[in-house]
Amino acid sequence: MQRTVFDQAGKQVSRAMLESDGALESDAESSVETQRIDVWFTPDPGRPGSRRQFGLFGRLTDSACALEFFHCTPDGPELATTVIKHGNFRRFLSLRKPPPPPPVQWVISSGRPNEGIHGLCFHPARDWPPGIYQGPSLLWTRLLVVNELPVTRDTLLLRLLGAGRVLRQAIQELQDLPDDAPERLLVYPVLVRLRLAIPPDPIQQTTDQKEFLMTTQDIVETWRQKAIEEGEKRGLEKGEKRGLEKGEKLGLEKGVKQEREEGRARALIELCELRFGAMPDDLRAVIQATRDEATLRGWFRLAATRSSDELIAAIRRSA
Repeated sequence: MQRTVFDQAGKQVSRAMLESDGALESDAESSVETQRIDVWFTPDPGRPGSRRQFGLFGRLTDSACALEFFHCTPDGPELATTVIKHGNFRRFLSLRKPPPPPPVQWVISSGRPNEGIHGLCFHPARDWPPGIYQGPSLLWTRLLVVNELPVTRDTLLLRLLGAGRVLRQAIQELQDLPDDAPERLLVYPVLVRLRLAIPPDPIQQTTDQKEFLMTTQDIVETWRQKAIEEGEKRGLEKGEKRGLEKGEKLGLEKGVKQEREEGRARALIELCELRFGAMPDDLRAVIQATRDEATLRGWFRLAATRSSDELIAAIRRSA
């Protein structure tokens, strides 16, 4: 089965959207064999359901579901294998005590899998927009074809999982949204992580990957700069407040300065972990112990624009 780094984007978007609304598991075991489910989600009725602000994608998850992502359109055998895997998964879950709610499978494909649609007898689903297909009831599977979805904000999050022209248009629509739009806040960090997953050597990059890097360059650089500015501002404001709350007249100025520096260090660690993952304890300790404003600002620039190796080297040189 051909999978790409773009299929990881589907998992990451799903996790960011769903993890506050219920039980979510990525790469869930589907049987005693080595089969895995991309995303398994069971909504918690006691939680507020923040995912519903994301339009059609949120609607897909109104009940227990399994999500499978195909950036490359699956052929007939691939789609059939996915359906069989889901049957195994439901059987696997039924053996638990007590069994969880049985999930419906959503196969999210960037293009139309004609062979699979005909071979598995899928048909347009009632009460759903164009691009969504229903299989026979005992397959417990629905198919969503991204490039057939209506071009509306309601479908934007799903169209960002498409390919080619569909993905380019969706990224442009995302960029045109207000800065505080929930879609932007959710997807921008995913775009950053996806860019980092693409090989840096152009020779090793696929055509899709090269196009994605070009399409997202401006949007990601804008987000990085905003993250730096907001991180520093948040750290400084929090530091000033904590310093003032100490209420120590003689040491007030020193206390505020110290808290500002600590806030800047915390914001830097947040940015580093957003881009590169968990930070080693020794590097975290160096950053937390650093009080020089110029040094911290220099590391901020490296964290936003350079590789993790370059940033680590700079931090270790100061240790």
